[in-house]
Amino acid sequence: MRKGLLLCHLCLCVLLLMMGCTGDGVQMRQQLEKLEQQNRAGEKLLNDSLAEDLVEYFDRHGDANERMRSKYMLGRTYYHLGELPRALETYLEAADCADTTSKDCNYHVLCRIHSQSAEIFHKQVQPRSELKELRIAEYYAKKANDTLTAIECYALQSGAYDFLHMPDSVIVVKEQASHLFKKIGRIDKSAQTLINTVVSIVEKGELDKARHYLDLYETKTVFFDENSNICKGFEVFYYIKGYYYLATNQLDSAEYLFRKELRDGKDLNNQIAGCKGLQELYEKKKISDSIAKYANWGYILNDSAYSLSEMQNIQKFQASYNYNHQQFLAEKNARKAERTVAWLVVVSALLVVLLLAIYLFYQKYKADKERAQAEYRLNQSKLEEAQSELLELRERNQDADALINKRAEEIKALQKRIDEYQSRQDSYDSATLEDRIDNSEIVKELDALLELNPVQSATQSQMRELKKFINEQIPCFYESLNESQVLRPIEYEVCVLTRCHFKPASICKLLNRSDGYIANLRKGILLKVYGIKGSPKDLDERIMRIN
Repeated sequence: MRKGLLLCHLCLCVLLLMMGCTGDGVQMRQQLEKLEQQNRAGEKLLNDSLAEDLVEYFDRHGDANERMRSKYMLGRTYYHLGELPRALETYLEAADCADTTSKDCNYHVLCRIHSQSAEIFHKQVQPRSELKELRIAEYYAKKANDTLTAIECYALQSGAYDFLHMPDSVIVVKEQASHLFKKIGRIDKSAQTLINTVVSIVEKGELDKARHYLDLYETKTVFFDENSNICKGFEVFYYIKGYYYLATNQLDSAEYLFRKELRDGKDLNNQIAGCKGLQELYEKKKISDSIAKYANWGYILNDSAYSLSEMQNIQKFQASYNYNHQQFLAEKNARKAERTVAWLVVVSALLVVLLLAIYLFYQKYKADKERAQAEYRLNQSKLEEAQSELLELRERNQDADALINKRAEEIKALQKRIDEYQSRQDSYDSATLEDRIDNSEIVKELDALLELNPVQSATQSQMRELKKFINEQIPCFYESLNESQVLRPIEYEVCVLTRCHFKPASICKLLNRSDGYIANLRKGILLKVYGIKGSPKDLDERIMRIN
């Protein structure tokens, strides 16, 4: 009755814990989906505390996709906070969480992670890293059957080639991307992709192709109003078209477009492009005063652009590495304390459940053992009595064959039951030995070395301690292996580690030896100790039978 009540309490505790964990999981997944919706809507993610909590939760309780998604949202948060190095590092951690061997791997998210890593590399002017990330993003977009995104990732590679001063590669990538956009029916994107190649094509003298690309951009995109004015933010088109007119000696049209860019494009890049175009125009007209005017103006604008760029870079670095802000640390410590209290409550409850389970198991084990011992003593007593009667009958030489046979059968049955008990007891003792080996401090200490990164090999002191432990637990172990020939120290250490349940790969790491060396050593030990040729596995089986 008492045991039944304890079992009921145990089941109730487990059920309550499972309900609590399930509730947390639903809430965390809802918060993750909400962050993803905000990100897709273009909203800035600024709550790094929430994102870090999600990462911490899914690192413990989530699958590969959930760990990747939560780290991706944390990376987006760092990006919006201006902490680009932390964002990039978190993106790479998110990509590492992906299980690409799984059928349900979220390749859409994996593609976005690599494409936005490429964006950071582009801002940091690291074209080769950018190119690598864009190629990976393109690959995962194809795995996700997202053809449009795959083509966009391919087209963006032209920016990296531009940084590498490879104009021919820029043209090849842009033209191929335009062709791919056209194949899937995106004529607008096909035309947009080609426009940035016009200046390079003009410089190569392919004026007809340049004219064709300009016409496509003006007729197939939605950036122009009814008066052929381009929408705000795209005014650099005036410089591109003006450059074409300059190359075809349509100087008035070129001047009109360059001045239009100066008038409509108010940012530094458009002002610099307009000045550059007018300078080139007046160089062609050979008007020295105007050349000097726009060259000087362009120099001033370039200097301003450089100063602005340097200031932005300084601000980025300050924002990226300012991790010691007191308010941030205080909030983080407070959250950590709250999580610690919550975990203490959970661990305490689990400990109570575990202690109850151990107590019930021990009581059952104790009762079973006492019952088995009582039965063993009873059978032993009956066996002695039967043997005594049989001996007495034989000494008296009485004609009692039937009784003798009966007693012999009883003896046989009792002996069988005793043998079964002893077999169970031997099996229990063997299992107890294996448990002692697994739970020993020195074995746990060596297991801990294997968990380190990088893995550390065992010290001489640790190996001496392990050999001492085995000699205490299995006194015949050393004599069993060294009976025919004395093993070398390294050979005996391999045998000791094998008996302590270490796998061959772990033995290689602990002894700082190669896989091939240890495999050949084990074959040699098998031949030396047992006089047979076989596989290393044959040696393991024989060593594990030494008790």
